[in-house]
Amino acid sequence: MLRIFVSLIFTCLIAGCDNAPVPEEADRRPVKLYTVATGGQARTYEFPAIIEASTSSDLTFDVPGKIVRLTVDQGDFVRAGTVIAQLDQTIARNQLVQAREQYEAAQDAFRRADALVGEGAIPRAVHVQRETQRDTARAELDNAREQLEKTVLRAPFSGRVARRLTEPFEYVSPQQPVVTLQTAGSAKAVVQVPSSIVANAEQRAPINAAIALDSLPDRRFAARFGSFATDATRQSLTYEATFLFDPPSGALILPGMTGTLHVELDTDDAEMPAVPLEAIVGRDEKTFVWRVDRRTGAIALRRVTVGKGAGGMLPVTAGIGRGDLIVAAGVANLEEGMKVRPYERD
Repeated sequence: MLRIFVSLIFTCLIAGCDNAPVPEEADRRPVKLYTVATGGQARTYEFPAIIEASTSSDLTFDVPGKIVRLTVDQGDFVRAGTVIAQLDQTIARNQLVQAREQYEAAQDAFRRADALVGEGAIPRAVHVQRETQRDTARAELDNAREQLEKTVLRAPFSGRVARRLTEPFEYVSPQQPVVTLQTAGSAKAVVQVPSSIVANAEQRAPINAAIALDSLPDRRFAARFGSFATDATRQSLTYEATFLFDPPSGALILPGMTGTLHVELDTDDAEMPAVPLEAIVGRDEKTFVWRVDRRTGAIALRRVTVGKGAGGMLPVTAGIGRGDLIVAAGVANLEEGMKVRPYERD
């Protein structure tokens, strides 16, 4: 009896082994898988930049004349109110002396008339005439003083002389640049941005911007977005944008210096789930992804709504969430319920 019982157990074990499930791994379709995560929308761009001071002004005289005094040279730092240059004042001073003498004479005549009209010694019309002559002389005196002051050119703000455009004893015309004065603090990088980026400017905010000067290639300086033009340049059909940065202490920033702007462009969808462009399946003008069941490996078509993306990634506004496993590539010829496995290179 014992021998029969053992024989039956042995037979059952053999039968059980014959009925054991065969591993399905070999039958699964190999595909590239991707775990959905947020972000992934930032992309780094590099733009050639022309460096300028944040404030730059060509200083000019309002009157013509010969420069007899030029107190600054290129690279000099000056404070607001410092005399930059002076014209020959001979004519202006003579005109001021003459205007002062005429005013003093007119003032004396008015005082005498003022006393006499009170005594009835002269007609009131004469008193009014003397008053008008005094007022006219005073206006001419004020104008002569202003003309003399215009022969002196002063710095309107503190900064550094970027360029000296004239020399002593040179004759200059009104509004002819004498020197270029730049602020000594922040500078700006001017870059040309393609229309493809400007078109999405409202959705793509610049982050982590930095400027590298060609004269200091081993250093980068944090930059912040300033502005961009709304009109494209005719030559390149790009848009001019400016980024402000603080150069190192003691560095001289001159017009025309060059550098490279490094900037990441982000989107307002940075916290939304993002999927590779290759994962999207289009059917009947709708978008889907193949979502993978982590337990069974079976796939199911899931409809999603996507937005505009960058760098080969698309933000998903509806349909899947962070942490979902999807088929990232090899989506052709897949079917509902098919089981997949990660693709591995041999």
